[in-house]
Amino acid sequence: MRRYRRLLPSTSRLVAFTAVAKAQNITAAADMLGLTQAAVSRQLRELEGFIGQPLAIRSAKGVSLTPAGERLFADLPSALDLICDAVEATVDVGAVPRITVFCDHSLTTSWLNRKILEFEKQHPEVVVQVLSSNRRPEDFAGQFDLAILYGRPETSTYESLRISSDRVFPVASPALLADMGSTTRIEDLLQFPLIDLTETRRDWLNWHGFLTAHGIEKPPKPKAKFDSYAIALEAARAGQGIVLGWELVLESDLAKDSLHPIGPWHLDSPGGLRVHFVQQHLTERSSGFINWLSADT
Repeated sequence: MRRYRRLLPSTSRLVAFTAVAKAQNITAAADMLGLTQAAVSRQLRELEGFIGQPLAIRSAKGVSLTPAGERLFADLPSALDLICDAVEATVDVGAVPRITVFCDHSLTTSWLNRKILEFEKQHPEVVVQVLSSNRRPEDFAGQFDLAILYGRPETSTYESLRISSDRVFPVASPALLADMGSTTRIEDLLQFPLIDLTETRRDWLNWHGFLTAHGIEKPPKPKAKFDSYAIALEAARAGQGIVLGWELVLESDLAKDSLHPIGPWHLDSPGGLRVHFVQQHLTERSSGFINWLSADT
């Protein structure tokens, strides 16, 4: 832990300095803060004493920052905002019945949003908010109650339960499908660009695993790779290639005919769709949401 007590002055001095730097005038800064001019001047002097050098130059025209003052002001407003956000979020914990769910972008915009609407209609007293990212849920530890992701249980550092099975199959845009003509062998797919996810997305089945499972011993490398499944789907909709589709995610695309399945080939999604959680942090609300998802999916 850094030496906070040695390096951090009081927040009231930092707030006073920030107001002075923004207003470039001590009287105006005092009005902003609801303090007297003398109180703001004193806090500024005390901060300069703590730092060990002048931060502002006072004159009849107002206040200008020294190089040291400019350096402090460069980061200080955003740092104070982060502290305020953290305190505000902490105050809100438990104040409103809320569940925060971490989810991949593609699941958020398709399957999860629909599920949340259904849940909130049945449970209007509970608010479900989504933290959506293509990064690992471990990068957001402490910021969510549950994570909903594809993958095998061993790929997660959290406890998990499967809430739904899912099928994976090749899909393409109607335009590309017309160019393909009659596709009777899975080898025929290799004549067209394959769109895949980067190796870092181990929670999603890739083309190598899919083609190997269907008897192709040395699958070619995909033409394009993305770290976001949502972007991979957008590329497929634009006719840039064939992508592996998850049935739950593609419900809207299949209904609108923006993407079509190709051939009879499919696999069960490894591990299925799972909800991940930390058992000792699981609240009654979160447990209820998990049970609802398991029964409804």
